[in-house]
Amino acid sequence: MTLRNLLAEPDFGLRLLPVESATAEQLDAEIAWVHSSDLMNPTPWLDGGQLLLTDGGQFAPADGPDAGGQEASGAFAQEAAAYVARLKACGIRGLGFAVNVVHRQVPRAVVAACVEAGLPLVLVPSSTPFIRIIRRVADAIAEDRHERLQWSIRAQRAVARATLRPDGLAATLRELETQLGCWVALFDSIGRRVPVRTQRDVPEEAREELERAVAGALRGGRRSAARLSDRAQAITLQTIGQADRLRGVLAIGTAVPLDPAGSDLVASVVGIASVAIEQGRALDSARRGLRMGVMELYLAGSGEAAARALRDMNAWVPEGIIRVAVARGTQDWTLIVDELELLAADARFVFARVRGDLMVIYPADAEPPLEFVAREGLRAGISAPVTVREIPRAKEDAEHALRRVAEDGGTLEFDRLAENGLLSWLDAADGGVLAERILRRLRARADARELTEALLVWYRHNCAWDPAARELGMHRHTLRSRIKSVEAVTGLDLDVFHDRAELWLALQLAPSP
Repeated sequence: MTLRNLLAEPDFGLRLLPVESATAEQLDAEIAWVHSSDLMNPTPWLDGGQLLLTDGGQFAPADGPDAGGQEASGAFAQEAAAYVARLKACGIRGLGFAVNVVHRQVPRAVVAACVEAGLPLVLVPSSTPFIRIIRRVADAIAEDRHERLQWSIRAQRAVARATLRPDGLAATLRELETQLGCWVALFDSIGRRVPVRTQRDVPEEAREELERAVAGALRGGRRSAARLSDRAQAITLQTIGQADRLRGVLAIGTAVPLDPAGSDLVASVVGIASVAIEQGRALDSARRGLRMGVMELYLAGSGEAAARALRDMNAWVPEGIIRVAVARGTQDWTLIVDELELLAADARFVFARVRGDLMVIYPADAEPPLEFVAREGLRAGISAPVTVREIPRAKEDAEHALRRVAEDGGTLEFDRLAENGLLSWLDAADGGVLAERILRRLRARADARELTEALLVWYRHNCAWDPAARELGMHRHTLRSRIKSVEAVTGLDLDVFHDRAELWLALQLAPSP
């Protein structure tokens, strides 16, 4: 029910004062209820969206200063302006003023105050009791509620039927679009748009704000509902899944905000989507077990059997030149595996948990799908390009590179490791442990720093005494004396090449003191 509808009722005889003084928006705004009062300040008992009816008893009586159309006094005008301002601030849809009850006509001060405040003023003739207007609005509200209830039942049945179609989730979302006249978008647990065929697409101007809002809802990690205010549409977001493990977000864009019936329909669709996604997760769990078996087949050299299994799963099959990555650094891979599960649906890589690590196979000419490594502070090693038959060796190479990655995380390619020569291999094989043992007694001496410096300079000059002594600024006999001290501490004979090489390797491999 609106002011326009009430003014159009011929039996009521209502009319605007002044004529055409209200805007189209004011005339078409829904009236939530009708209230009557002759209090000077009825706002404590009013809510926004209501229509107020009054007989003007709170103002001067008919024989007062405004009687007979006389000019109102200044005090009366101020009183009327304050009264109308309170109603306007309360969010009243309009003021209905009855004539020939207390006042023969609507006081001009009240008319002027309503025009000034932009509050619609409706003249109510004495032949129209307030109760008739109240009942008419009440009947309209009841009729609207009944109609919305019937619509809600029909819409719920239509959505339920849609779930039985072969493409149940997509059909359900399309039915929601039809019932609400809206667009619908479904996002997965990492904020990517799920490619579900719907009837309408997200408006271009709303996409950026929508993506930010979806990312924020997922970062929160808790079940929630939110509404975005767009200039053209009302956008509602509803998370899907349990509080500790969100599965995604459903976004709905409507021309007007959802009413309770529309919200109930959305809640039903969210429940249906949750069931569909959880069923998909159960299938994902089964696929993970299959992928672990596939990786074991590749590592056992049974590449053809592994490829057949992947084809049966409609997954990407490694072929040509590939790389193998091994990631390590967490005890709980659940969220990372969930993310890779979603990415693998339309990407070229295969992954699986293998003996506590995460193993990934991907084309050698592609970027490694390891974005999670830096984000989660993990470590990963990447093999050199190999053929599918060489996957077992590639895994070993990736693990060699992995052992060289710093504790704070990152990735290292085996190619880079090989560029560093034999020292990198010795380091990866825990050569530093033996090096530390060789140098332990030397580093325990009070003059360890001077002896180590002399040793390093001597090695840098290929064990030539004179140039090393000159660089150190000492006599060559002093340098010889320091080298002899090193020999005594380490038990090595530095005149022998084997011992010289072993001590040099120890200096390179041992951690700095």
